[in-house]
Amino acid sequence: MKGKRIHGLDPSAPAGKMIQLALRTQLKAMCQLREKALDPKDPDGIHDMRVLSRRLRSHVSDFNPYLRQPGLSVVKLRSLAKSLGAVRDQDVALAALKASKSGATGDAFEGIEMLESERRTLREEALATLEKGIKLSAVDEVRDEFLARLADVATVRPKKSTRQSESNSVLIFGTVASEVIAARLKEFRSAAAETIYRPAATKDLHELRILSKRLRYAIELFAPCWGKELKEIAKEVSLMQTSLGELHDCDVWIEDLGARLKRVLRKSKDNLDNVRERAAAVWLLRHFAKERTEHYRAALARWEDWESRGFLDNLKSLVSAL
Repeated sequence: MKGKRIHGLDPSAPAGKMIQLALRTQLKAMCQLREKALDPKDPDGIHDMRVLSRRLRSHVSDFNPYLRQPGLSVVKLRSLAKSLGAVRDQDVALAALKASKSGATGDAFEGIEMLESERRTLREEALATLEKGIKLSAVDEVRDEFLARLADVATVRPKKSTRQSESNSVLIFGTVASEVIAARLKEFRSAAAETIYRPAATKDLHELRILSKRLRYAIELFAPCWGKELKEIAKEVSLMQTSLGELHDCDVWIEDLGARLKRVLRKSKDNLDNVRERAAAVWLLRHFAKERTEHYRAALARWEDWESRGFLDNLKSLVSAL
């Protein structure tokens, strides 16, 4: 789900005006997806609304240093995203089980079908909670509170800004754009250098995935101000994010399946359901362990390619010239 294209962003315009435009546009786009998220005929609705809620929170984080403190709160946005994520996670799990089931046979096949039934029940429960969480009055409350707070905070010139002329008291949007991307790039690059060569560092690799997402969102937000070059860079970062995301999904499965097997081994071996659950868990554990290796290799290969051609150095230079 790509972010809402924000028309009218001008790097030479006052930052306050452009920040208001960016956040209002993203908020409106997210709220407009409420009906789509509740449409049972549109499986992408929940995913799209969840992604836009994440983008909006990421942009709030980007802009908060430029707003009168304490800035904007994302507590309700986070709660909204959590409800959307609870349903979306089951959709992703069901898709993964369906794909992995194609090669399974016997007890493993039957066991995977049992796990699918379990996930469908969890999805129904999560959907019931979501329907309450994104009823019209609830979404309107999130929107109205956010807009009221946004109108109340004024942009200020950051004390540590290195791009703003001392003779100009008005912070321009281009300065904010370059500083935000530079900050996100520094975070990602530092974390990657510490983490990418440690394939077993599951928590750190997950954090790296989050940082890659934030970098991508920032680049995509500001790209319309400068054209195609930043868009192409965003595509590259998106590919890294995808590999790290798939890797993380495998880690979640591996942890869950390991815990499940531990529980199953304590149960009766004469019970057919227990036999099938164990067979399915072992089958899936092998499957996701193999998949994880492939996704890690893809992320590592992309990082090495970036290093060899100075991809991130080029991004840093480009941002400095904005």
